[in-house]
This record gives sequence, structure tokens and C-alpha cells, in this order.
Amino acid sequence: MPRSSSKTSVRGFQPAYDPATYRDLLLFEERLKKNAMSLNRRKHRYQLFLIQLLAIIAFLSSEVLLHTNLLSIPYALLLRSVLPEVYGEATDIPIHPYFTMGLLLVSVTTLVLFFASGMYGHKIGYANRYVPHANRALRSFNMYLNVRQPPLRSKLPTFLNPFSLLFPRTTPSPVPPPAPARRRSPSPPSGRTKRSSSVPIPPIPPASNPRGEIIFSSRVDRGFRDGYERYRAGFERRREERERMEREKTWWGWALSKMTWGKPLTMSPAVPLVGVGGSKLRTESGRSSRAGDSTPSSRRVSLQVPAPSP
Repeated sequence: MPRSSSKTSVRGFQPAYDPATYRDLLLFEERLKKNAMSLNRRKHRYQLFLIQLLAIIAFLSSEVLLHTNLLSIPYALLLRSVLPEVYGEATDIPIHPYFTMGLLLVSVTTLVLFFASGMYGHKIGYANRYVPHANRALRSFNMYLNVRQPPLRSKLPTFLNPFSLLFPRTTPSPVPPPAPARRRSPSPPSGRTKRSSSVPIPPIPPASNPRGEIIFSSRVDRGFRDGYERYRAGFERRREERERMEREKTWWGWALSKMTWGKPLTMSPAVPLVGVGGSKLRTESGRSSRAGDSTPSSRRVSLQVPAPSP
């Protein structure tokens, strides 16, 4: 009995490979991504408000301490437009010093209340902690919410990124490391074994979806991962098609769709055959995960070695 229980604990729970499981998991992923997007939009709004408030405080501080007298320019224009019969011929319209001091005190008080009331932690800090908290909860399910975006310079074209011309990046060919010789390590003196920290953990690459995506651990079965990725790719294509149709209902979206550079690039689904050392790779199309679905059929790569000639 103890052996059977240990085997079941090692194998773990394997979800069903059916569209219902993929749909439930996709709804869960969409809810996580929508929450992260809404929190990021709210964070950007409050960050913009905080930057504007700091700029106003810096400007009013220069008016009070350095006496730059720049605020009197819009003040004079406002009075001349509202009361032209009184201030129309006036050349110098001084501003009251207490007016600038009052605006500075109001701005500083607003900044203090922004941090003291907890608005910074609730509106900006919580958005920064949402994804790490979600990933800590998803760790027990062997999942990870990847919202990492590629760097901005990789999105810019070559003529807008001069550093790519001056310092081009060369991608070295991957060389597999030599297999170390197996040695039997002596048993540790204590009963508690420590995990080796010499094995580097590969960094997580940026998400292929700009809205983020859920990636699975290697403990999850490869067939389930491939099936869910195909189901999610079909959903993303249908979602982009709906967004394109909604965008084309507006005049600017219709004009954008008629332009050559506004049309999306269509990739050919054909997979080229690659020959390596007398062997060739062949792709076989399998059954679709769902009848009538727009997701592409699964492909399996098989290695064929030609039989030796007699």
C-alpha cells in the first residue's frame, strides 16, 4: 500500500485533454490578464497625475524662491481677455505674492495626502504586486503568468534605432556543453541534503502575446501544453479578427486597413523539410483538438533514416 501511494503522488494529477478543460483554463487566463491590464492602466493614470503634481510644485517653487515671475504671463493674458476695458492698455500686471505661495501650499498638501492616505500603495503599488502575487499562487499549479515585454529598442525599426547600426548584436551559435563525467559523490555527513545552486536557471523569455500569457512548467504533460497552446492560438486569431472588424467600422480603421503597411502579415503554415546527415524531417498533420474549430491541426515531427543499400 505505501508503494502505490508514493507512485500516485509522484505522477500527480493529469488534466483531461478536451476542449472543456482548455476553455475553462482560457477563461481563467483571460481573467488574470484583464485584471493585470486594468490595474496597469489605472497605475499609469495615477503616475501621470503624480508627475504633473511634481512638475507644478517645481514650477511654483521656482516662482516663490527664485522670483522667476513666469506665472504673471498667463495671468496677464487671462485678465486682458476677460476685462479688456480695464487691463487692455496695461503693460505690467503684477501678480500678488500670496497667490503663488497659496498655490504652492495647496500642491504640497496634495502631494503629502497622496502618500499619507495610502493612495500611492493602493493605486500604484498594488498594480506592481499583482503579478508576483498571482505567480506565487500559480506556482503550486505548475503555471506562470508571463507578462514580460520585449525591450523597446527591439520594436523600433532600424532607421529609428541608430544603436543597432553602430553596435550590432551577433547571435552566437548554440554550442552544447560537454557532458560531465559521472562521479559518485560521497554521502553528506548530515541527514539533510542541500540543493545544488551551481545549475543556472534560464531566464524566462518575453511573452509572445503583448497582453501576456500563461506558461506551464516542465512537469505538465507535453501533450496538454501543445493542445492548450493550439486552442489559445485559435482563440487569439478569432479575437483579432473581431477587433479588426470592429475597427473597420470606423473611418480611420477602414482607411488604415486599405493601406499596405496597415495590413497584417500572413505567414505560410508550410514547414520546410530540413535534411541533416542523410535524414529528413517530415511533418504529419493529426486530428484537430476540436471539430469545426479554427485552430490549426497538430503536427508531429518524425525522423526518417533511409535504409542502407544492400
